[in-house]
Amino acid sequence: MSHKVTRIDLKCSSPGTSRFLTVHKFIGAAAGPKIYLQAALHADEWPGLLALQHLLPALIELDNRGQLLGEIILVPYANPIGMDQKINGVVLGRQSFSAEGNFNRHWPDLSAVVAQLLSSNEAATVSEIKQALREAVQQLPTQTPLKHLKATLLSLSIDADIVLDLHCDSQALLHLYSNFRHVKQAETLAKHLRIPVLLLEDEPGVTPFDAAHILPWLTVAEKINHSCFSATVELRGFADVNDEFAAQDARGLLSYLSSQGLIAGELYPVEPFAVSSTELTAVDAVMAPCTGIICWQVALGEAVVKGQLIAEIVDLTAANPVAGRTAVYSKTSGVLFAMGMAKLVTVGENVAKIAGTEKFDRKAGEQLLSL
Repeated sequence: MSHKVTRIDLKCSSPGTSRFLTVHKFIGAAAGPKIYLQAALHADEWPGLLALQHLLPALIELDNRGQLLGEIILVPYANPIGMDQKINGVVLGRQSFSAEGNFNRHWPDLSAVVAQLLSSNEAATVSEIKQALREAVQQLPTQTPLKHLKATLLSLSIDADIVLDLHCDSQALLHLYSNFRHVKQAETLAKHLRIPVLLLEDEPGVTPFDAAHILPWLTVAEKINHSCFSATVELRGFADVNDEFAAQDARGLLSYLSSQGLIAGELYPVEPFAVSSTELTAVDAVMAPCTGIICWQVALGEAVVKGQLIAEIVDLTAANPVAGRTAVYSKTSGVLFAMGMAKLVTVGENVAKIAGTEKFDRKAGEQLLSL
């Protein structure tokens, strides 16, 4: 039995209060990869919180039977700072109230650390690179509660072989963000979790949590045949928090862990499932052309064609309500896999995402709702 539960105290900005992380660690009976899972880095995205609560009992049982291999680190809630940002009963957990920005942006890029190691030691091993990354994380700034949280989470995850960051969108199908180097691994994960939409990029440019684990290895990709497979898993939408979905997602995660050599003596059959891959630059980030009430003409998950009417926006200031409607058209053919929950939309607001095939003239990840 290797399951250990640890409390890690975090810095807190308010006198008389405290914050901490709960960390579950499983060390397997035999060697294997290290996997790190966390939920709700965006603290108002809760499906992953319940999914990990369904996964934990299964891991504990497997651990008691001595069937776990490798190392599993599970952080059931990754952002107690954001979870505390509640105003009038609403958690605003995407942006930090400390003016330090989006919780899933601008994570430290440790690529230079790995590049420096390889420049002085071309024969550096994977173990030596991981050790250099661990040492670099120990030197990260921790002056503010958020910087301390980031350094703490990275201290748990930076040397992992697989990193899964569980998020959700506003209203959405299951979808997954990964990169071109790991397309096979991403497709495997998507099949186990029954994720129909896989979004691929080289690097999103804003250093989210997953990129912080990929970038150091991409720097030395020509010399080292190893990389951390790190992905952002979007578990549907904000409202999709229930035992049925959570149990389904936990089964998928368990099945995936087995496929990656972390569970011995168990077979988890995976039914055939179609996964559609789309370059992130080929996603139509649908923008509201005006302000008003949006009336959708298509449903979530529906296939659309380029030029199709997908919504109308009612101008509340129009003298003639019948004439005061503005049409919204798809700019690509594909699947509408995410849409905003709000019915009152603002001009320029990103209201939906369509996974298509035609590339748009923008950077990967730019103007998208989530991540």
